[in-house]
Amino acid sequence: MEFFLKGFFLTLSLIVAIGAQNAFIIKQGIMKNHIFVVSGICFICDVVLMGLGVFGVGEFLAKNRILNLLIASVGILFVLYYGFASLKSAFFAESHPKFSQSKSLSLKKTILLTLAVTLLNPHVYLDTVFVVGASALMFSFDEKIIFASGALVASFLWFFGLGYGALKLSQILIKMARIIDILIAIIMFFIAFSLIRYVSLSSSIKLPIV
Repeated sequence: MEFFLKGFFLTLSLIVAIGAQNAFIIKQGIMKNHIFVVSGICFICDVVLMGLGVFGVGEFLAKNRILNLLIASVGILFVLYYGFASLKSAFFAESHPKFSQSKSLSLKKTILLTLAVTLLNPHVYLDTVFVVGASALMFSFDEKIIFASGALVASFLWFFGLGYGALKLSQILIKMARIIDILIAIIMFFIAFSLIRYVSLSSSIKLPIV
C-alpha cells in the first residue's frame, strides 16, 4: 500500500497544475466534445509514458538531446498556434456567443488534437517519464508495479474527473468562455516561452547524444 500511495500522490501532485493538457480537456468538456475519448487518450498516453519511465526507458530518453529538442521545437509551434487560436476565439465577437453551441469536432480531429496537446508537450515527458520514472529507480520489479498502479489510478481519476466535471459545469463555465479562452492563451504562450528557453539553453549546453 505504501508504494501505491507514493505513486498516487506523486502523480496527482504533477498533473493537477493547469497546463496545456488540462486546459484542453476543460474546453472540450465545456463544448461537450467527445470527452470520454479525450480523457481516455490522455490516460492511455500516461499508461504508455509512465510504463516507459518506471521500467527503465526514462534514463535513455532523458539523455537523448536530439529527441528532446525535436519534441520541444514542434511543441513550440503547436502551443503558439493553439494560443493564437484561443485569442481569436476570445476577441472575435462572433465566436463568443456561439461557444455553447459550437459544432463538435469530428472524432478523428478530436483524437489528433488530443494526441498533439499531449505528446507535443515536453512537460508531459518530464512528469511521466522522468520524474515518475526516477522516483521508481530504487524499487524492485514488484514494487514498481504497485507504484505504477497508484500513479495510473491517480491519472485515471484526474483526467476523467476533470473532463466530466467540466461537462457537468458547462452551463456555468460557458458564461466564462471568453475569460477561459484568454487564460488558455496565456498558459500556451507561457509554455511556449519556457520551451523556447529550454531549447536555447539545451542548444548551448553540451549534452551526450545517444
